[in-house]
Amino acid sequence: MPLVNNLLHAPDDECPRWPLKAVYCRNCSLVQLTESPPPDLMFSDYCYFSSQSETMVEHARNLVERHVRPGQRVVEIASNDGYLLRHALELGAMVLGVDPAENIARYANEKGVNTRCEYFNEQTAQQIRADWGEADVMFANNVLAHAGDPNEIAAGIKVLLAVQGFAHIEVPYVVSLIESGAFDTIYHEHQCYFSVSALRRLFHRHDLKIVGVEAISIHGGSLHVTIAHGGDEDQANYMCEQEQALGLTGDSYYANFAANVQSIRTHLLAELDRFESIGGYGAAAKAVVMLNYCGLDETRIPWVADVSPHKQNRYLPGTRQRVVAPEFLIEAKPEACVLFPWNIAEEITRRNAAYVEQGGRFIIPIPEGCVV
Repeated sequence: MPLVNNLLHAPDDECPRWPLKAVYCRNCSLVQLTESPPPDLMFSDYCYFSSQSETMVEHARNLVERHVRPGQRVVEIASNDGYLLRHALELGAMVLGVDPAENIARYANEKGVNTRCEYFNEQTAQQIRADWGEADVMFANNVLAHAGDPNEIAAGIKVLLAVQGFAHIEVPYVVSLIESGAFDTIYHEHQCYFSVSALRRLFHRHDLKIVGVEAISIHGGSLHVTIAHGGDEDQANYMCEQEQALGLTGDSYYANFAANVQSIRTHLLAELDRFESIGGYGAAAKAVVMLNYCGLDETRIPWVADVSPHKQNRYLPGTRQRVVAPEFLIEAKPEACVLFPWNIAEEITRRNAAYVEQGGRFIIPIPEGCVV
């Protein structure tokens, strides 16, 4: 697979590919990749801006309202463009973001969100603690999976989190991934795929406790875990027992996944054959995986619309579709449009009601077969 967020500036730009293989560890139950490209290739110039999604912004606002109080010190790991910390600022908290993408950290600082451009690990945490102080509240949404070694982030949380503080961590749930067949969430940036069992082992290694667990719908099925220096782990222990009953800690649970993925491809290709003109919507990482795996280049799906100006007029790696503005959907009037970010399908269909009213159809390949 190509690197999913490395959009091309021209259709004939070089587009290297890297092996993409996910494996299951019998010792710790973690699903992880066997090979990882250098992080700087993936994150130094990043084109995913969280604030472009109404769903993500609303989710961030809810998190802040639930977990932050005025006057608290709030740190977010992989803070992106400051979409979450802006809500904490408005609430009267002191905030600090940490993100390795130079363009995104610069954008966040320009918008008034104090952001350090670096990777978060134990050394970074020590520097922040010395320069800025401890964190009463920490957030780490969809970053633990991006770390080549999640122990680095866990060790940093141990250092930076105040004695009575809480860290709120969200990760895509491997159970949701397997059961929905969401193979398009497997790509090089996501180096690990977590269960509660794997998370408990990770944080115990750093003398941290999972004092709360919540299954949430964001990103097609995620875990929200609350981490502290101490406290009871009744919820986490119960979830681990449930995972064991599911068979999550054994080989057989994963055995049919590849066949399910092939079935998704077969159904999508059959659905596309019903239509003469087809577009795409959402130049997300999911789109790059889906298009490349299904062999759908620009001759079959000539363009993909996206709301982000940071992606428009660039080209998807591997299949080389041009990214256009959403208004092009109305101009081109394709018979059908593949909606790639199925996790925010409701938001996208609502935004593009005019296309549907004109007779256009959205094809949603996951998680319920091929829904039109």
